[in-house]
Amino acid sequence: MDHVFAALNERLGGLFGDRLVVLAGGTRLAKRAHELHALGARHTLVLDTDDHAPLHDSEIARWVSLGIKGGFVAVEQRRLGKLLTKPSAEVRAILKDFDPKAEALVISTPYNEIDTFQGRPVLNARQRKWVELENKTTIDALWDELSARRAPAMVFDLDFERLWGASEILDRGAGVVWSGDGPAINGGANFVRRVRSYEEAKEAFEVLAPKCEQVRVMPFLEGIPVSVHGIVFPDGTAVLRPIEMVVPRRQGQAKFLYAGCASYYDPPVWIRDEMRNLARRVGEHLRETVGYRGTFTLDGIATEDGFLPTEINTRYGGAMVCFEDAVPTLPLALVQVALVAGWDLGISSMQFEELVLQAADNIRSGAVGANVRAVQPTQVDERRVIFTGWACRLAHPDEPAHATLRLSPSPIGGRLDLDLHRENMPVGAPVAALTVAAFALADQEWGTGLGALEPAIAVEDETQVEQEFIEEAVIA
Repeated sequence: MDHVFAALNERLGGLFGDRLVVLAGGTRLAKRAHELHALGARHTLVLDTDDHAPLHDSEIARWVSLGIKGGFVAVEQRRLGKLLTKPSAEVRAILKDFDPKAEALVISTPYNEIDTFQGRPVLNARQRKWVELENKTTIDALWDELSARRAPAMVFDLDFERLWGASEILDRGAGVVWSGDGPAINGGANFVRRVRSYEEAKEAFEVLAPKCEQVRVMPFLEGIPVSVHGIVFPDGTAVLRPIEMVVPRRQGQAKFLYAGCASYYDPPVWIRDEMRNLARRVGEHLRETVGYRGTFTLDGIATEDGFLPTEINTRYGGAMVCFEDAVPTLPLALVQVALVAGWDLGISSMQFEELVLQAADNIRSGAVGANVRAVQPTQVDERRVIFTGWACRLAHPDEPAHATLRLSPSPIGGRLDLDLHRENMPVGAPVAALTVAAFALADQEWGTGLGALEPAIAVEDETQVEQEFIEEAVIA
């Protein structure tokens, strides 16, 4: 696939080569700056929402730390939006010094909808009609239009009695899930609650009512939360592999804990095929109806009845880091920017899919972690850990570790991350149970206060079970 790399680099070089570029917020900014430099960008100005600059090469990028980082994505994006629309005199002066002729290209975060920054085009700005598709209370119309199987659901305005009545009707014995339409940025299960009792319903209503206009009620679905990414090209949709959404359940609480993503889990082949087929149909629908370009996520649950979709996110999802790690020499985030900007990449969707899909199946990774409020660390602390079944313990000094637990300072208290060591991690099983065990150890070691958690339960792969039964019979 060397010719695909060459074609992409040539076309991306045509967009960014000999240009000034402003990176206005986002993640992995040092990586982005180096990618732009490799593509021939003249210089890059990094406006980082954090409050400190990392070590960097001033020949590659000028780094400005803004100190506006929030503990939650929505807070940070709101502050960044204010920066783009009404920058301070200091930021305006920095921008003018870097780009006196106002000719720079601007790249902001995947959430951004603002299309100019002081007269400069923001290449990856999202269109409003794309953003509206993320509404959890209206997305069922898309599944029905595509004749896709889905769980039954009801949507109501903020009427508690009607919501509770729908909950009693739809409850299959494990409760229901309330999902609010929420604000423009509604990720990380912020407006999703599991309801198993009248009391939990009251608590959920108190959270959702001030922020939402409508709420969707659907049965709680047992299984692994999964996402599959599609990338819409002018000629078709490239579809990638499933990614596990690591979402432990809090014992005795309605709120879920969103703890990131990982690509180690392999759902049964028939569910993988269902997911990828539906993602391709969704991508083609988005291209034809709203002129969509770039990455989207199709989220749902891998249940014993198959994949049941719950939402889409029309943006470069956080789980794309798994694919960035699988193909580190491919500037995937810049491919996204180019597609949204309408730039011809010189390759087909199928060529791109073949390149990334195979690599991601071969190289697994994850980005697992959670914000914690119970502690306020002042420095980074790391512990190497070993998984034994569903338990987690500290590794001995000379023992190869499965992962590293890290507690870092954060604007809202602390940040707990679980770095899985790819070379020692098994492939196939979900990491949710390992995350629950590791977070329990963090509570014990650092007092992180996450409390009792439960993992989602994976669907049993009947094909694998049958094969194991045959092998055991042959041995016997």
